[in-house]
Amino acid sequence: MSESTQNQTNYFDLHVTGVGYVNRIREVPVKRGENFWACDIAALHGAEDAIEYTRFDCRVSGSEAAKLIKRLDKACRDKKKILIGFKLGDLYAETFVYEKGDKAGQTGVSLKARLLTISWIKVDGESVYIAPPKQEGSQEDSHEDSREDIHEGSIETEAETEKEASTSA
Repeated sequence: MSESTQNQTNYFDLHVTGVGYVNRIREVPVKRGENFWACDIAALHGAEDAIEYTRFDCRVSGSEAAKLIKRLDKACRDKKKILIGFKLGDLYAETFVYEKGDKAGQTGVSLKARLLTISWIKVDGESVYIAPPKQEGSQEDSHEDSREDIHEGSIETEAETEKEASTSA
């Protein structure tokens, strides 16, 4: 094993894939470091005749996703309906206090995530982008996939662990 392999950390990724409407595209200024792009995604779920929405406040992390979101900024400001296929990562909840409206003073919860990839885009029902098929063995876009995946067979099942324990006893 090389030294760089020994010091490598493996990660377990939690990804959310779905279909949703993009809103509130914005460039977020940062005092230290580079500005970043963000957007809200109203993800669709449930039966076709009773669709429900879950809102995600997303930091755009994938480089290809960032290029696409920048290109959609004008369409969003023009109030066009932007529907995308997406993959999110690093999902977490954050609490806040409503400052205005009927819920002023109440605590709310915002679901935050990183927008990793966009697989397709429709603007006002017209298809404007379809991601090229991934090549075998190629890594997905952005830094989240620079971490090495956990290889098949590197995690033992409980049954395998118990079997090893009983044979070594």
